[in-house]
Amino acid sequence: MHNELILPVPVLMIHQGRITPAEQQHNIVLQIILKDLGYPEELVLSAHSTEQAQSIIYEHLPNLIFYYIQDSRDLPFIQKIKTLYPASYLVTLHENAAKTNEIIEAIQLGADAYLLTDAPAEQQFQHVKCILSGGALLHPQLAQHLQTQFKDGAAGLQQTIFSHSEAQIIQHISQSQSAKETAEVIQVSEYQVYTLIKNIFRKLTRLYKQKKGS
Repeated sequence: MHNELILPVPVLMIHQGRITPAEQQHNIVLQIILKDLGYPEELVLSAHSTEQAQSIIYEHLPNLIFYYIQDSRDLPFIQKIKTLYPASYLVTLHENAAKTNEIIEAIQLGADAYLLTDAPAEQQFQHVKCILSGGALLHPQLAQHLQTQFKDGAAGLQQTIFSHSEAQIIQHISQSQSAKETAEVIQVSEYQVYTLIKNIFRKLTRLYKQKKGS
């Protein structure tokens, strides 16, 4: 997979309001992961308000932004981030996979990828590596949501929206198959699966913008 985030680049972590103990623990884990992947501590910046985040974005132009979403009130700032610095790679962080509607809305508003803060540390390490390589992850609950939202009767997923390969990925992951298992079934590389998931997210963003503009 083409590596879209060339080291070293500034990284910004955004928390709004009070940081929960779980978020604090995840923040520590994420910083350790970034350090292990070659990001020096001085390039990992933190913001604890939208005002502080905007100031850091203006001054440092972070290529990679991690934004903790506590509830739906945090979501509108996603569009502000992408307006301030469209080239940034924005990753939203959510409590768990049950936050499906929240994750979908984050992607529609412009998030490039997402992470689940309740995932085991080793799994998070692999997920961050995938994101740094320009890909994105998709969890079964979210794939199931897409299956329902874009189902076109007996024909399955709407082919006018998703390519055949993208539809296959959504179908297999909705059945709790891993990206590796899905890659073997549809005969592409695992990296291609991650890239196609990113394409799926881009289409969700584009569809949302078209709907809002109509």
